[in-house]
Amino acid sequence: MAKLKMSSFLSARSTLLASVALLVLVPSAQGFDRSGPAGQGFAITVPEPAATYPLPLADSYRNQTGKNEKGEDVRAYDDHDNPVIKILSGFNRIWTLGDEKWAAGGANGDGPTDFSREKAVNPAIWQENMRYVLSVTGENRTTAAAFNAYMNDRRSQSYSVINGMGPLADWYREGSGATTTINHTLADFDPNEVITRKEEDKGTEAGTAESELKSVVALMKAIRGPEATTSPAKYFYSSPRPWRMNDKGEVVDKGTETIGDRTFEGYESSAGIVVPALKYARENRGRGKDGGFPSGHTNAAYLAAIAYAYAVPERFSELLTAASQLGESRIVAGMHSPVDVIGGRITATAIAAAVLQDPKNAEVKKAAHYDLQAYFAKRLPQGQSLIDFAHRAKPDVDQFADAAKNGKDYRRRMTYSFSRDRVAGDTPMVVPKGAEVLLETRLPYLDAAQRRAVLFSTGIEAGYPLLDDSNGWGRINLVAAASGYGAFDGDVEVTMDAAAGGFNAADRWTNDIAGAGRLVKSGSGALTLGGHNSYGGGTILREGTLVASSTDALGTGGVLVSGGTLSLAGETDLVIGGDYAQSGGTLAVDPQKATLRIKGNAVLDGATLKLAFGGGAPAAGTRFDVITANGLTGTFTSIDAGNVKLRPVYTGSALSVVVE
Repeated sequence: MAKLKMSSFLSARSTLLASVALLVLVPSAQGFDRSGPAGQGFAITVPEPAATYPLPLADSYRNQTGKNEKGEDVRAYDDHDNPVIKILSGFNRIWTLGDEKWAAGGANGDGPTDFSREKAVNPAIWQENMRYVLSVTGENRTTAAAFNAYMNDRRSQSYSVINGMGPLADWYREGSGATTTINHTLADFDPNEVITRKEEDKGTEAGTAESELKSVVALMKAIRGPEATTSPAKYFYSSPRPWRMNDKGEVVDKGTETIGDRTFEGYESSAGIVVPALKYARENRGRGKDGGFPSGHTNAAYLAAIAYAYAVPERFSELLTAASQLGESRIVAGMHSPVDVIGGRITATAIAAAVLQDPKNAEVKKAAHYDLQAYFAKRLPQGQSLIDFAHRAKPDVDQFADAAKNGKDYRRRMTYSFSRDRVAGDTPMVVPKGAEVLLETRLPYLDAAQRRAVLFSTGIEAGYPLLDDSNGWGRINLVAAASGYGAFDGDVEVTMDAAAGGFNAADRWTNDIAGAGRLVKSGSGALTLGGHNSYGGGTILREGTLVASSTDALGTGGVLVSGGTLSLAGETDLVIGGDYAQSGGTLAVDPQKATLRIKGNAVLDGATLKLAFGGGAPAAGTRFDVITANGLTGTFTSIDAGNVKLRPVYTGSALSVVVE
C-alpha cells in the first residue's frame, strides 16, 4: 500500500465515496420526474401521447373489425371510429383515390373501373416505392428468392414464422402439432413457371387446440383474432398493388389477361413483377376488395412473431426478424410495395400490443409463456440453459444466428430505401399506450415505466413515410429494444432475481447507451453491458453481477461498487471515465486480457479482488497491471487467484500483481 497518513486516507476515502455515490445529473430531455431525496437524480417517465382519434388504440382496438354484432360491414370505409385507419393515415400524404372512390366501379369494385381520380400526393415517394419493387423483382430476383416468396404467399404465416425459433423450431412443431400442406423444396418446384392452380394451406398453422402446447395456440388465436384484420384499411385506402402499376407507379387499364381457365384484370405493368407461379393465385375481384395497403400477409407474420416471442423471448429478436423477412418477400413476390409492408408492420405491432395488454387475455398469455418455457426446459440437455441452447446453431444452420445482422436487416426493413425528410425529422418520439407490454417477457426485470423508456430510447428517427402519423407505433424498433436501453435519459435502477431464472437471472444489453443518466444495479442476477456506451451519470453496483464486456461499457462517469461483483469480461481494457470507489463486493479480472483503467481517482476499502487466468497459469516473475488510475488510495482486503500465488504491488496510481 502506498504510504500516507490514516487521517488523509479517511478524508480522501470519504470525499471520493460521497462524490461517486451522488452521481448527480441534469436532465437532458423532457419527461423527467424529480423524485427521492435531493441528489438522487431523476427517474425516467415517458408519458402516453395524445391519441389522434377519440380513444387510444389500446382502448378501442375492437372497433378495427368494421363489423356490428350481426357481422355486417359498418365501418369499412369510415375512418372516424377505426383506430388502425387512423394510425395508417400517413398514407394520405403519399397517395389518394381523389375525391371519389371507385367512381364507376362502386364500393365493391365489381363494375368497370375508373382510375381517373387517383393520384400520387407525393410523387417522389410513390415513385421511390415502385423503384424498390423493380429493384427486387424481374431480372433482379433469383430463383431462390422467387421460391421463398411463393412459399410465404401460399403457406400460413403462423407456420412460416416458426423458423425464427431456430434450434427450438422442431420441438415447437412437435409439441404444438403445427403443420403445413405447402411442402415444396426448391429442387422439386420451379417458381418461374406459370402454374394454373391455386394452392391453399390445409395445415394446422400454429398448432392444434388438443396439443401439449394448446395454450400457445390459444394465445395465437387471440392475437390473430377478428380485430387483426387488414380488410377495413384495405377498403378505405384502396391502393393498387405493384402488378397493377407501370414503372412510374401509374395505373393504366389495358383490358384483360387470361391464364388457364381464369380471366384477370389487365394493366400496363412492368414486365416480370409477379413471381410466375403466383400469377394464377392473384385476387381477381377489383381493388376494392384487393387493395395493396396495408399488406395482410405482413400483418399476419408480425402478429405471429410477437405471439411466439412473448412465449419464448429467448428468440425474440430472431422471430421479429423472421417476420420482417417474410414482409420483404411480399415485395419480392410482386404482390406488395414497401409502403404496403410498412403498413402491415404498423398494424400488427399496434393490434398485438392491444391484445396483450387487454385484461381479458391476462391468463392466456401467462399460460402460453409458462407452458412453452416448461416444455422446452424438459427437453434441454442437462446443465444447458434455454438461452444458450436457443442460440447454439451456426449461421449456416440457423439463418437468424447473427444478432448484428438481424438488427441491421430489421432496421432497414422499417424504412426500406425511402429518404428521410429532415424538416419533419424533429417530430419527437412517442410511445403509445400499452406498447410496453410487447417487452413484458423479454425484459421481465423492468417495470412497465422502464419498458416504456426502453422503447422510447430505441425508437427510430422521424421523417420517414407513414411513421410520423402512426402515433408512435411505426417508430418502435422491437429488435433494438430487445437489446436494452438506447439511452439513460434519467436514472435507471435494475433489480434482477437469479432465483426467478431466465432473463431475470442473466441478460445482456448490447445497444450503445447514451444520455446523462446513471445506472444502479441491484438484485442477485447478472447484467452484461456490451455496447459502446457514453452515458455520463455514472454506475453503482449494489448486488449481483455487473459484467463489462467492452472498453467503454460503463460510460463516461464514475463507478461505485458497494456489493456484488464487477466483472471485466472483454478482450480489452475497461476504461472508467471518472472516479472509482469500491467499498465492498468483488472486482473480477483476467489480467492476461484486461486492465481496469481509471481516468480519475480510485479508493479501495473492504473489497475482494478475484483474478482468473484464462490463458493458463502464468510463469513465475510475470507482472500484470490490474488497475491504473490518476491516484489510487487503499487496498483490497483479499486477493483470490486460485492456485496461482501472487504478490500485490500498490503504488500511488496503480495496482499490479507479480506471479511468485
